[in-house]
Amino acid sequence: MQTLKRDRSPLGDGIALLICGVLAGVLAAAAAFPLVGLAGMVTSNSVDSFESLPTELTQPTLPQTSYVYASDGETLITSFYEENRREVTLDEVSPLMIDALLAAEDSKFYEHNGVDWAGIIRAAVANQGGDSQGASTLTMQFVRNTLIYSASTIDDVIAASEDTYERKLREARYSMSIEESMSKEEILEGYLNVIYLGNQAYGVHAGSYTYFNKPPSELTMAEAATLASLPKFPSYADGLLDGEGDDSQIVERRNWVLDRMVGLGNISQTEADEAKEQPLGLNPRPVRSECVDVATANWGFFCDYFKEWWAGQEAFGADERERISLLKRGGFKIVTSLDADLQDKATEKLADRVDVDNPATLGSVTITPGTGHVRAMAVNRVYSLDQTDNGPRTDGKDEPSNYPNTTVPLLSGNDQLAGYPAGSTFKMFTMLAALDEGWPLETRIPSPGRYTSHYLTAADDPSACGSERDGLKPWCPSNDSNWSSSPLNMWGMFGRSSNTAFVQLQEFVGTSKAYEAAVAAGIDFHPDSEVSKRDEAGNLDDYGTFTLGFDATTPLEMAEAYATVAAKGKHCEPLPVLQVINAEGEEWADVTEPVCDQAFPKEVANAAVSAGRCVVGQQAEGTQCTGNGTAAAYTGNFDRPMFGKTGTADSDRSYWFIGSTPNATTATFVGDTDATYRSGVATADLKDAVKSTGVAILKAAVKDLEEKGWGEPSSDMVNGKNLVSIPSIDCMDADDARSRVANAGFDAAISPGQFDSDCKEGEAFSTSVTGSAPSGSPVYILISNGSDYKDDDETPGDDESSSGPPGQD
Repeated sequence: MQTLKRDRSPLGDGIALLICGVLAGVLAAAAAFPLVGLAGMVTSNSVDSFESLPTELTQPTLPQTSYVYASDGETLITSFYEENRREVTLDEVSPLMIDALLAAEDSKFYEHNGVDWAGIIRAAVANQGGDSQGASTLTMQFVRNTLIYSASTIDDVIAASEDTYERKLREARYSMSIEESMSKEEILEGYLNVIYLGNQAYGVHAGSYTYFNKPPSELTMAEAATLASLPKFPSYADGLLDGEGDDSQIVERRNWVLDRMVGLGNISQTEADEAKEQPLGLNPRPVRSECVDVATANWGFFCDYFKEWWAGQEAFGADERERISLLKRGGFKIVTSLDADLQDKATEKLADRVDVDNPATLGSVTITPGTGHVRAMAVNRVYSLDQTDNGPRTDGKDEPSNYPNTTVPLLSGNDQLAGYPAGSTFKMFTMLAALDEGWPLETRIPSPGRYTSHYLTAADDPSACGSERDGLKPWCPSNDSNWSSSPLNMWGMFGRSSNTAFVQLQEFVGTSKAYEAAVAAGIDFHPDSEVSKRDEAGNLDDYGTFTLGFDATTPLEMAEAYATVAAKGKHCEPLPVLQVINAEGEEWADVTEPVCDQAFPKEVANAAVSAGRCVVGQQAEGTQCTGNGTAAAYTGNFDRPMFGKTGTADSDRSYWFIGSTPNATTATFVGDTDATYRSGVATADLKDAVKSTGVAILKAAVKDLEEKGWGEPSSDMVNGKNLVSIPSIDCMDADDARSRVANAGFDAAISPGQFDSDCKEGEAFSTSVTGSAPSGSPVYILISNGSDYKDDDETPGDDESSSGPPGQD
């Protein structure tokens, strides 16, 4: 197709416009361009206007659809658009499509200068006689549509489309000027990308996929003629995509286009007749629009998180409104990190265990350690706005519940949903803080059935014990079923999830250090959480329940935090994208680069992994587990290196299992989204569901990944470095014991409460931590309650220590 340019002057065009306008006025009083208006075209101002084109025409920025794909780059998740459009070049469009459009809309396109004067005269005569004809050339249509679709205000839209002589004159002037500044091919290409073809399809690319689910380069003769029939009559296609409506008008118009193509010599009569015999053959591609219209309903929660992520990226605009506008207008190809196969398998496993009509929310998030890529966000819910048939709320509120349909971000949270109580999964952060402070894995701490802590609580708190002072008593946490044990090292403490030992460990390092470890790992506490309020008030170290996970977090954050440990202490922000490519084919690599930092020393994270392997029953080299781990019964068929942690929130408000390999971390939980405070949610069956599905999802996540492992913890992390021996204490005066420990270089204090021992009541019998500890560490003197004391003339019983059950959550 050759490029046609003409030598002409604005004055000559103005005279031509005047002459033809006069002829039209003579032929009909209601001619399209009145004489008085045309006369003005030859004035100097009007002539100058030929060279003064709006930037919308010289540099058009038409809104284009952004398409969002799964990680394979081919599976379409959804699209974001203000107008369903994707720009193409002429080379990407079938010549049949171009011939059909020119036949239908402007057969003299390559002959006129932007305005078809003869056509204007014919239309004027016909209109005077009561007929209704248009005289807009393809160039004029390009001008009109570009101004409409580039408009940013309603006034601009009205100005570009109102049925007035002023608008028609302006359109004619612009069209002739466009023909001076652009080639015919450039105008034609612009027209192909701007025309409206009905059913929210803007441009030939969107139209080709909307009606025939194929690129415009593959359109057949009949299909091209069908699309060419729509620019003037887009309503002809109304209802046809839904299997409704009358197709007779569009078929008649299509056949007319085919006859026009024959008359212009584009095709033969035989070809036209064969095309006329064909049915319309509509094969529409479903138009996915944002997250409520994803290709598969369970992908909606990931899509919602992706949109939230996009809105938070400064690279996409100054504020959230500007960023979302760019997403809807920018024509991006976005390849996300969503593993569609894993997402579907995880959703199926979760829904099989807990039905979507169950008020208990069972969900799971999978992240890649070292990059933060979010591979799956699955839950036993349907992402949908239609909540009319939802079940009753468990909190009694008169509003829709979250099951089975919801758009609440159940897995990532928002300002209204802080998440779910974390339970013992927070013990990881206390352990990380302790390891980072120099407490080795071999640190041994007593694990009594109940422990009188240094933290205070309300006197009427069921967990309070001891003497009351000013309405407060010591907080006395207990192990599940009150099991007790002789001193446990960190492998045993973590594997068996000892509450009483971890509260003591938190006392050693301080709650503020455990809190800082959680934040460094990736937990973003809600401003209304108790721990955030304590931090703001400056009394965080008085907060005892932190290590037992009374505070809420989301599955996404828990996966992020444990992935930090799995990646040898490298923390990466959750990232839902792999590629972002703009409409010009340029990749925005900066926005897809993982945002990471070294949150913990590698040896600290590696030591924490070693303790976590006891939870899942993996006695790896360098690991010294004690008893059975709390998830060991579920991981027997998992044949790769793995670590994890279970967690029961107080009063069974929620339950968690987090499992990880070096290249996949999965956080699975159950809770009540409507009432996150509700007790008794995590029944025995649901706890089983969390562990079994959590392990199964992790197994699916690593199926096609390279098997990797972790190294042994270093000697310093196992045995400590530059530690100081703690003096032994055996049935002695409490003050003398405190002095002895203090003189050794520790922050010694007498522990509140009394504990079972074979010493006399009131005597010091041991320390809170035995063996050795970092110099200056707090060490508490334990006082006997005399429960096992026997006089010398009595026969002592067997010295037995209660080992308790295999473990707790």
